[in-house]
Amino acid sequence: MDNDPAHETVSSVADAPSSRRRRRKSGSKRAATWPEYWRSAQFGQHVFAAMCLIGAAYAGTILWETRFYSRHYPPVTMGVSESEVRYMLGEPDSVQDGGRLYRFSETGRELAARLSDDGRLTAISCAAGEKSPATCPRVRGIGIGTDEYDVLRTLGAPSRETYRGNDKTLHYDGMGLALQLQQFDVEQIQLHQGSSFSGYFPNALFAMIP
Repeated sequence: MDNDPAHETVSSVADAPSSRRRRRKSGSKRAATWPEYWRSAQFGQHVFAAMCLIGAAYAGTILWETRFYSRHYPPVTMGVSESEVRYMLGEPDSVQDGGRLYRFSETGRELAARLSDDGRLTAISCAAGEKSPATCPRVRGIGIGTDEYDVLRTLGAPSRETYRGNDKTLHYDGMGLALQLQQFDVEQIQLHQGSSFSGYFPNALFAMIP
């Protein structure tokens, strides 16, 4: 019998790479059954990947929604022409400020649309009409009658606050949004040009926080 130690050493060294290959193969072997899959590292990896995809989709949805409401106040969009304003809102009930301010009185709401010198929509506001309930479109869940606490919880702290008489206005300048409140409730919503990514992104990020 050959008991040469040198031979045993060479043999063990030669077997080491194949042993490592076998361990790697066994470690990367796919689970054959559902119980094996649930207990495997693959299951954790797949769950993590799915959570990342869901999180990215949720963040993208919130960002898109925030950007949308920074530029749109249904049915109009900032920057549309005078003809498009008339098409979407109808014939104004009154025209003021040299033809640059259109006022619409409708069931449940009072609209005011301001145009620039070149006839483009630069701002629109909506307040409750004489007949209730108010029919003003909501912005990120904020509508006529929303409590101030809910506004802050949804949109975060405003860029600034201004007071006039019995009213307070919360300005979200980056979103181009202003909310006029009276006795802690929203009574008018105004959207104007001036929104930017650096402005609405922080609001979108705030909305993602549970």
